[in-house]
Amino acid sequence: MEYQQARRFIKETEKSGIIYGLDSIQSLMAHLGNVQEQVPYVHTAGTNGKGSVCAMLAQILASSGYRTGVYASPAVFDEREILKVNGIPVSKERYAQLIAKVQKACAEMEQEGLRHPTAFEAETAAAFCYFQEENCDIVLLETGMGGSLDATNLITHPLLSILTSISIDHRAFLGDTLKEIAEAKAGIIKPGCPCVTAPQKPEVLEVIRKAAAEKGSGLWEADSAFIARFAYDGQGSEFETAGYGNMESGREAAGLECAEAGFEADAPKSGKTGFTAAQEYAESAFESGKSGISSMASDLYSLHGKLALAGACQKENLACVLTAVSVLKRKGFRIPPEAVLKGLSDVRLPGRFEQIAARPDFYIDGAHNEGAALRLQETVQQCLKGRRTVFIIGVLADKEYKKVLEIMLPLAAEVFTVTPENPRALDGRELARQASEYRARAVYVPEISQAVHLAKAAAGEDGAVLAFGSFSYLRELKQAVRKE
Repeated sequence: MEYQQARRFIKETEKSGIIYGLDSIQSLMAHLGNVQEQVPYVHTAGTNGKGSVCAMLAQILASSGYRTGVYASPAVFDEREILKVNGIPVSKERYAQLIAKVQKACAEMEQEGLRHPTAFEAETAAAFCYFQEENCDIVLLETGMGGSLDATNLITHPLLSILTSISIDHRAFLGDTLKEIAEAKAGIIKPGCPCVTAPQKPEVLEVIRKAAAEKGSGLWEADSAFIARFAYDGQGSEFETAGYGNMESGREAAGLECAEAGFEADAPKSGKTGFTAAQEYAESAFESGKSGISSMASDLYSLHGKLALAGACQKENLACVLTAVSVLKRKGFRIPPEAVLKGLSDVRLPGRFEQIAARPDFYIDGAHNEGAALRLQETVQQCLKGRRTVFIIGVLADKEYKKVLEIMLPLAAEVFTVTPENPRALDGRELARQASEYRARAVYVPEISQAVHLAKAAAGEDGAVLAFGSFSYLRELKQAVRKE
C-alpha cells in the first residue's frame, strides 16, 4: 500500500462518522494481537489543554532520554502529525504499512459479521501498533473525545491519567451538563492508577474526586499557585515555581509512595539496580495502597525558565505538567530539573496562539469553545493591548460558537468570516450575520486567501490579525499567509 492509498482508506472510512464505544476497537486490537498492552501510557482527557500538556510532557521526557511517543488527533497541518516519536512524525512509508495492517484486520472483522471500525478507531489501532513496534519507553495518549467510551480508553493500566481543563463541548455525545461531561472524561481513571487533574471548576473537581475515590486511585490536584510568576507575550512565556504546599488538599494519594522514599533501602534485597528496580519498587508501592507523599519533588520547587508556548492558558497547563512530572518521578522515571527546563524551552505546538507572520503580526489559534475563548480573550488583552486587531473566524456548526463570539468580538476592530472546508462547518454568511449582533460590522469572505489579504490590509503594518474558531481551516489559512 502506498501513502495516498492509505489516506484514501481513512477518508473513505470517515464517511461512517463518529460511533462512540469500545466494542469495535476491542475486536480490532484482538485481531492485531492486543499490542496496546505492551506499552506504558500516560492517558490524557479534557476539553482544553490536552495538546499543550502532552507536548510539554513529551518534550520533557525526550529531553530526559526516554523514547517518547505521542498520539494526538485530529491532525491540523499534516495528516502524519498525529503519530510522533521523539517529536518526529511517522514517515509516509511507515504510515502506509501501519494502515495496510489495520485495513486487513478491518476486512477480517467484516467477514466475521462485525462492524467496520471508524476512521478514528483505525488510526488509534495504527498508533498502538506503531508505538509497540518502536519500543517506546512511554507514550502520551490523547483521547479523541470524551473518555470512558473513547477508543483510546481500551488501555487497562496506564502509568498515569491526566485530566486537563474540562468545560462544555461535544454535547451530542457526552451530555448536556458540565457534570455529565466531566463524568465521561473522568472515565479514563483506572483502578489503582494515579491521576493528575489540572485546576478545575468546583463541580468538575467534585466529579473527579468521586471517580478517583471509587477507583482507589491516587489523585493529585495541580494548583496554578505553584507557578509563582508567569509572564508571556506573543512569542513565549517565562515562569518561576515556588513551594507547592499540600498538593493533595489534605487527602492521601493512595499508593503514591515514591522511589526516593524507600527504594534505596529495598533495592539491595531484590538484587536489582537502576531504573528497572526503582520502577518496580514504585509500582509495588502504588499497588499496595501505601499512603503517599503530599508535596512535589523538591528539585521542582525552584525552577526558573522559559516556555516556548504563549497564552494565558499555559500557566494552568504548566502546573499540570509539573505535577505529572512529580508523579512519574515517583514511579521511577529519572527526570532531572535541567531536562524539565530544556523540554519546556524546546516544545513546539502549532496552532496555539502561534505567530506565523509579521507586519502585521499574524496569529492563529484553535479556540472553539467557551473555556478556550475566555483564555484567548485574556491573551489578546495582554499581548495585543492598544493595537488595532482584526479577526478572521471560521467555526463548526455543532460548536458553541455564539459563546465564542460573545466573548471575543468586543476586542475586534474588524471581523471577516469564512467557511471551513468541513462537512460540519457553519456557513460563513450565517456566521457573519450572527457576529454582527455583537459588533457593528462583520464581513463574509468566500475565499480564505482573500480573507487573509483583507484582514492584513485592515490591520495595517502596526496592527495584528488573529484567526481562530476551528482548527479545521488553519492549514489552508497558514498556506495563504505564506503565499502573501
